[in-house]
Amino acid sequence: MKSYNRTDTTTKRRPGYILVQSMTLARIPLSILFLIIRLYGKNVDLTLVLSLLLLVIIEFTDAFDGKIARRFGLTSEYGATLDPFADSISRLIIYWALAMTNNVIFLVPLVMAVRDVTVAYSRIVLAQNKQTVSAKLSGKVKASVQATGSFLALFGPLYWDYIGYWSFYALSWILIIVTFLSAIEYVKDALTILRTNEF
Repeated sequence: MKSYNRTDTTTKRRPGYILVQSMTLARIPLSILFLIIRLYGKNVDLTLVLSLLLLVIIEFTDAFDGKIARRFGLTSEYGATLDPFADSISRLIIYWALAMTNNVIFLVPLVMAVRDVTVAYSRIVLAQNKQTVSAKLSGKVKASVQATGSFLALFGPLYWDYIGYWSFYALSWILIIVTFLSAIEYVKDALTILRTNEF
């Protein structure tokens, strides 16, 4: 694991640092807007278009904020912590909205919430022991699956009648399983540290 001893003072003084962090945090209000449109949109076609546009923007910021930070030397432990936080909140809101509009089963956002709380506590253990709290491979896989799944769920009503409603449940359970499995790596590292500290 990487050591948690990086000094972020110089990074935070760079002009682009605030811009990168703003891109990350923007996912939260955008996801809230997505929720409002999904729940209160009256025109079906307009609601779908606006929902799609917001998902594209949200996923764009998620895909490029980290790349921009690395490209211009704006990475920091603060940013590494903020990014998964914004991801968790925004995706939880998105999938809650999708569950409310019957695009996925309600167990999906519930499992996501439990997973994120569990991982958050695991990250606390890691941070207290000077270990990195940045996203792990399993977390990145989970994020990719959830991102793709949100688009598939959004367009579900357009293809369920053609390929069968089984796809609704298949997508929901794939999301649940991948989300659940992505917590294991974090919990395992946290438990290893806790056991080590006992001796």
